[in-house]
Amino acid sequence: MAAHSLATHRSPDVPRPELRRFGKACVVLLVLLGLGALAGGIALVAKPDGSVMHFDVAILAGSPFADFTAPGLTLGGLFGFGSFAIAAIGIARSRIAPFAAFAIGCGQMIWIVVQLSIIKDVSFLHPTFFGVGLLIALTAMPWGWPTLQAWRASR
Repeated sequence: MAAHSLATHRSPDVPRPELRRFGKACVVLLVLLGLGALAGGIALVAKPDGSVMHFDVAILAGSPFADFTAPGLTLGGLFGFGSFAIAAIGIARSRIAPFAAFAIGCGQMIWIVVQLSIIKDVSFLHPTFFGVGLLIALTAMPWGWPTLQAWRASR
């Protein structure tokens, strides 16, 4: 017997996530993260020396990066476009959306912790976007819970 994944499970017993309070909040937070990450990513890729954001390349000493190109591409690509994509599948009520949102929220928190461990300097953006990641993860859980419960029950 082949196991069905949540993403491809077509049973009418497994509901699509509703865009009620937690779903809407999560989508709004994903868009906020996407806007911030895309802006930061573009700024870092446009000027890999960090000058647009008033960073000095010296803060990358001890990291695997010579400049801000790779971090900018990761920030803009994964957390910018990725957040927008998850928001879009959330609006479309894809069954996988809350789980992808949870993953990107956790990924955002990890990104901030790793970034702080490398650059050893804190700006207001670090706790702000750590908080956005935390709120995404927290709102994704109740948003996706009915879908997860129904999927588990249908197995």
